[in-house]
Amino acid sequence: MIKGCIFDLDGTLVDSLKDLAVSTNHALEACGLAPHPIENYKQYVGNGVLKLVERALGEDHQDLFDQCLQEFMDYYKDHCFDYTAPYPGIKELVEDLHKAGIKLACVTNKPHTVAEVIVPKLFGDRFITTYGGCADYPKKPDITSLNLALNDIGLTKDECVFIGDSNVDIETGINASMKTIGCDWGFRGEAELKTAGATKIAYKAHDIKEYVDDWNK
Repeated sequence: MIKGCIFDLDGTLVDSLKDLAVSTNHALEACGLAPHPIENYKQYVGNGVLKLVERALGEDHQDLFDQCLQEFMDYYKDHCFDYTAPYPGIKELVEDLHKAGIKLACVTNKPHTVAEVIVPKLFGDRFITTYGGCADYPKKPDITSLNLALNDIGLTKDECVFIGDSNVDIETGINASMKTIGCDWGFRGEAELKTAGATKIAYKAHDIKEYVDDWNK
């Protein structure tokens, strides 16, 4: 019986790619470097802000890491809602799951200070708990933050499904021995999600509710 859904944030619940790209490009230009096309950032995101900055800098400019990271954080905290919005059908999905009594949580590698602002601003009180990346615990695919979320919502791994858009998310669910749903509309796409071993692939938001309903028959 599935009683809870634990979601990734970027590329799963919200399309934040442009804000992440614009903020990182701002940081690169502040460091005297050329910006990247927005499309490139689909491969840079997913493992937290440190990896995002590291990948954007490239091997030849890691000496600028600290400066670039600070420039990113200073800019992004004031611009994380410039373009970021839920994907089509996501708000309706969240409401449908809530009405069905499904408990919701968010576990993301996005900085915790940003995630805990974005989730309630876009989804109100529908998510019981949110865990973002911070120094207190390792990032996904480590399952520490996932286990903390399970504890907060009072459910076991067998009662929940982990939902995300990248191999990192699918690996997180697998590491916790949970069912997983890969979101085809996100940053990485169907091929990566299937290769990672997703239990199901969702092609539109409502597919997630249908999968949960099927598991609960």
